[in-house]
Amino acid sequence: MDKLMSADGWQQLITSRAWLRRYSLNNLIMILQQCPEATDVRPLSEWKREGYGFMRKGTHKIKIWKPCFRRTTDDENTKPTEGAETDPDKAPALSGFMLVPVVDVSQLQGDPRAAQPSPPEPIALCGDAPRGLWDGVAAQIGACGFTVERGDCGAFGRTVFSERRVTVRDDVEPAQAAKTLTHELAHILCDHETRLATTPRHVLEVEAESVACVVAAVCGMDTLAYSVPYVAGWAADRETARTSAECVLRVADRILDRLGHAAASPVAALEDLAASHGVPAVA
Repeated sequence: MDKLMSADGWQQLITSRAWLRRYSLNNLIMILQQCPEATDVRPLSEWKREGYGFMRKGTHKIKIWKPCFRRTTDDENTKPTEGAETDPDKAPALSGFMLVPVVDVSQLQGDPRAAQPSPPEPIALCGDAPRGLWDGVAAQIGACGFTVERGDCGAFGRTVFSERRVTVRDDVEPAQAAKTLTHELAHILCDHETRLATTPRHVLEVEAESVACVVAAVCGMDTLAYSVPYVAGWAADRETARTSAECVLRVADRILDRLGHAAASPVAALEDLAASHGVPAVA
């Protein structure tokens, strides 16, 4: 957690979230502690379906926590009789957590994707935005009771909470405008209206810009070089770093879910179910 207080550590968290949405914050930190260079982490069985064969010599599987569930009977205090069936409509109960192995692509032999064309270079904040990003984010802002307009507002964007109004400069290109609008939505969803009285402004800006960076990356627009403020020591303590990290990941996932980029992996579904039972993602 101390690493999140540094510029490099925060950048690593934000860049990884675009491809690690299936994992909780605690599992994300565990992965990066065991394999700091991780760029794509999945179960080995999933890698084998992608055409990879074996792990490289000298590498070790990464361990993360996976919640375990069991079906329950109507009366937990009554020992079920032989042949008794559980109710298939009843939600499974969380019974604990177990360590399971996952593997980063850097730990595998060969690359079956090597013959495929290289991915395009990162998109700078000019030109067109990903299709539907502006409209989707604007709709979410409207659902929060705010209006959206283009015009002169000094900075790239501005949210006036007292007037329930979000303004994005009208002289920036669509890519920058969509990223800025996402930044302003993050201010709203991170509850910066009330937290401004107790949280330093620069911390709130780091949160909003980091949310915009994650959302843009998942939508196919790399804004890291322009988005994340790399200021060493931006967080004064570990609790501030953890609180901000949890807020960024939660809000980014909420925005992406509503944009239709919901994580659909089994691990994510299980961890979401654990959260609905009020149980932390890591024991």
